[in-house]
Amino acid sequence: MAVKQPPKLLLLTDFSHLARVALEYAIKMAGPLNAEFTVMNVVRLEGIPKANLKMRSIEKTLVDIAEEEGAKLVDELKNVAKGNFTIHFKALRSHTVPDAVTKFIDKNKVNMVVMGSRGASTLKKVRLGGTTVSVIDASKVPVLAIPAYAQYRNLQHLVYATDLKTAESELALITEFAEIFGSHVHMIHVAPVMDKKTEAEKVKAEQLVQKNGYAKLDFRIILDDDIPQAIDAFIRETKSDLLTTFTHHLTLQEKLFGRSVTRKLAYQGNIPLLAVKKK
Repeated sequence: MAVKQPPKLLLLTDFSHLARVALEYAIKMAGPLNAEFTVMNVVRLEGIPKANLKMRSIEKTLVDIAEEEGAKLVDELKNVAKGNFTIHFKALRSHTVPDAVTKFIDKNKVNMVVMGSRGASTLKKVRLGGTTVSVIDASKVPVLAIPAYAQYRNLQHLVYATDLKTAESELALITEFAEIFGSHVHMIHVAPVMDKKTEAEKVKAEQLVQKNGYAKLDFRIILDDDIPQAIDAFIRETKSDLLTTFTHHLTLQEKLFGRSVTRKLAYQGNIPLLAVKKK
């Protein structure tokens, strides 16, 4: 029998309180699974000419400071959870955080990226999108976004929000993840009305649930025009611990006008959001 390799998680930090919340959540979640954690800080000096020796010296100093802070952080995190996990720190020079994440994933086998999720003003949300959403958009592996007040307390209830377009493969991945923690999966689809199309989708989804065979799995259609609001209400109703969505690559129009459902959820959510890129 093949032995499964321990999961490898990339944990992003800027040494803030928010980042610390995300790091501790991830370690409590995956530490007992004997995971391998890489805590990464991205050192950025935007717009500085590489030929400028003084600026290069400043950049090296910032990296050295990050390495020193990272070593202290790793020592503190070793006692956060039980388990035979490994944890180390890496400072990486890059123009942007998404670029750093992409480069690291390309060179290392990573199963998940974990980072803090901070809210933003309406203007900032529409015009800039925020680091969290940028990483979700760029990452080839699932991104777990942890809000400021999240506390790990076992993943008893997971909400899987789906548009039903590629639900079979998505559901297989979600239930595989849920089985690790013994979680109950609530599969939901939000639609404006219960018409013939929605009825057909309901029947197909119920068939997928039966075919999947995971014991702790149910499906519900929610009638609502506001998808994020409907999902948020369902999360409160079920007291769920994690929301999972599958994302597509954002178009320029979505980036400018914030039409992606996932990017709204990444800001307004009160529980962690696991965003998985559609293939």
